[in-house]
Amino acid sequence: MLRLFLAFLAMGGIALHADQAEPRILILGDNVTYDGRWVVQVESAIRSQQGLARVPIVNMAVPSETVSGLSEAGHAGGSFLRPDLHERLPRVLATYKPTLVILCYGMNDGIYLPLEEARFRAFRDGMTSVRARCLQADAKVVILTPPPYGADRASEAGGYAQVVAKYAAWLVDQRRYNWQVVDLHTRLLEAITAAKKSDPKFIFAKDGIHPGDEGQRFIAQIAWEGLAPIFKWNPRTVFASAAKIKVLSQSSQLQRNAWLSLTGHKRPGLTEGLSLEQAEARSAIILSEFLKKE
Repeated sequence: MLRLFLAFLAMGGIALHADQAEPRILILGDNVTYDGRWVVQVESAIRSQQGLARVPIVNMAVPSETVSGLSEAGHAGGSFLRPDLHERLPRVLATYKPTLVILCYGMNDGIYLPLEEARFRAFRDGMTSVRARCLQADAKVVILTPPPYGADRASEAGGYAQVVAKYAAWLVDQRRYNWQVVDLHTRLLEAITAAKKSDPKFIFAKDGIHPGDEGQRFIAQIAWEGLAPIFKWNPRTVFASAAKIKVLSQSSQLQRNAWLSLTGHKRPGLTEGLSLEQAEARSAIILSEFLKKE
């Protein structure tokens, strides 16, 4: 029994090779991931690796979502509770059948309140459960720690920023149990500090949560540098040009909206997607345009 348990834990550390039967990559997260700007840059790098140009890569992140299952009573002006990934994850896994799941949660999971054990435990239990469910579905799992909160405001250092940092540190600590974790949080704080020294006017996220273009690029670069060694990809891969990223973004959004509509979610206000057949047909045409040499 112990050997079986250790083998199960070790599944998270097996590299995804280009020569495997059709890798299917699923990306899950909250607002910053749903935005898609960092995701599509990483996607461009994945598609430049040998044998991965046309593999399915779908961003199914949902704004406001948590893995803790918690929500503020007054969230969104009281119009709806935060969606809980656990509600839709079984449908997503059963329908999409990923071979790799990339997760990025934590920013919303403390629901913007002070650090408190019950909320922290809800995040720990939620992430543990999500990871286990993905592994049981025969998908490899990589977790990205959440970006920092309020990184441009010195006054936030001891507030909710501390909560997000605590959640990120706990994820990093799970590496001792063979979790594959890329520490965005620490590396982003270092990158933001360096950027501010170079340009005191640099802003990572005006509202403390949602990064601008440069911040999204920081996330993409750090995520790629962490993901590449795990899967034996080239960590020095250069992201596609801005023109090509714009093309790839169209494909990514078509796929995202179609898959979210197909699998369902509890987040009001998201764009309704085309049928999966329509979205994939259009996406294939766009992807062919992206893959043309400049």
